[in-house]
Amino acid sequence: MESNILYLWICAFAIVHPVVHGHQETLPQPTASDKLPLLIKMNNDFAFHLYKRLVEMPEYQSKNIFFSPFSVSMVLSELSLGAGGETKQQLLGGIGHNSSDFSTEEMHQMFHSLLEEMDQRTGVDIDVGTALYVGDTFKALPDFLEKMKKFYHSEGFTVDFSVNETLDKINMYVKEKTHGKIKQAVDYLEPDTLMFLLTYIYFKGKWDMPFNPSTTRKVGFHVDAETTVPVQMMHQYKSLRVYYDAELTSKVLCLDYNDSYSMFLAVPDIDKRTIKDLEMAISRQHIEKWRRAVQKRKVDIYVPKLSLKTSYCLNDILKGMGMADMFTDKANFSGISEERIFISKALHKATLNIDEEGTTAAAVTTVSMRPTSYSPMQTLRFDRPFMIFITDKKNDNILFFGKVVNPAEKQ
Repeated sequence: MESNILYLWICAFAIVHPVVHGHQETLPQPTASDKLPLLIKMNNDFAFHLYKRLVEMPEYQSKNIFFSPFSVSMVLSELSLGAGGETKQQLLGGIGHNSSDFSTEEMHQMFHSLLEEMDQRTGVDIDVGTALYVGDTFKALPDFLEKMKKFYHSEGFTVDFSVNETLDKINMYVKEKTHGKIKQAVDYLEPDTLMFLLTYIYFKGKWDMPFNPSTTRKVGFHVDAETTVPVQMMHQYKSLRVYYDAELTSKVLCLDYNDSYSMFLAVPDIDKRTIKDLEMAISRQHIEKWRRAVQKRKVDIYVPKLSLKTSYCLNDILKGMGMADMFTDKANFSGISEERIFISKALHKATLNIDEEGTTAAAVTTVSMRPTSYSPMQTLRFDRPFMIFITDKKNDNILFFGKVVNPAEKQ
């Protein structure tokens, strides 16, 4: 009997925003804990692969980039729970899974351990989760649903995709989970949608050393050699953690949120390297190096207030990363249902807000000798395109990742 090809949606949503107050595959737990750094490295390598695919797309090359690689890698790992054959191999290969490092069973257990650990953090508001909407006429396999709940804390809902109320329910759910920062998660649903899978991450952190609003001034941000736009530029002159990366010819600033997470900002040294040079050369190893290398020194810093929104259709990007079959009739999701299904759309939306108080977001050691008279770190001005990372201080997991090209461009 011929099977129908039906639709599965996956969405990932991420929020970063300023704060006014701080705040069955059974495995031995020690094994998962011991190998957790390998999962972090896998996720962070995936972050850079995904970023470099994004900036290769013509429509994003001159745009602000901001996304949560952790949210995307998690939803792809969730899909691998129900994938089989070549589809599963493409998913695992796409997110960078190496079976010699850890098994797929260990991978799911480590995601579970990481989510549990993040849920216990104090000092910042962070909320990470998954929701699975299943059509009332669709028979999802109980084993898949159980594993989704066990490993990824998935909430499950049975819905009727043929009625408008379902779209409203999904949008309201995302709005609540992202504290109103993403109000319209999805604009429409195909009437023959069978399942809708989403992940979300909300982050709200207060700076260890807040900026004084009275020192914020309107200045020009140099988008390129011909274009300057006005921005509200925050200022500090304090002992802050900075680093000059001679390999990347770039200045690095680390701003901490209490004792849990950090934001790294990296700007190319003017006239020596462009933002394009930086984004093509940077890798996971540089983030790890910066954590060790930043040192406190008295510096002037100028950081723009930001309010950005981004939205990406990931279909072509994920296909370009080797995960093509899941979007075609070759898709094998036999672990989700006996019916033939494929993914019709993969979406990602993110927001970033930075102000004087903090941030809200809905992720090779080299030695270079220079003349002692050269001091590139007296002043750090983020008044031209720069890169941005929000990372976990405990394990370097990249929660948010992006590039600011034009802070005056909201979306």
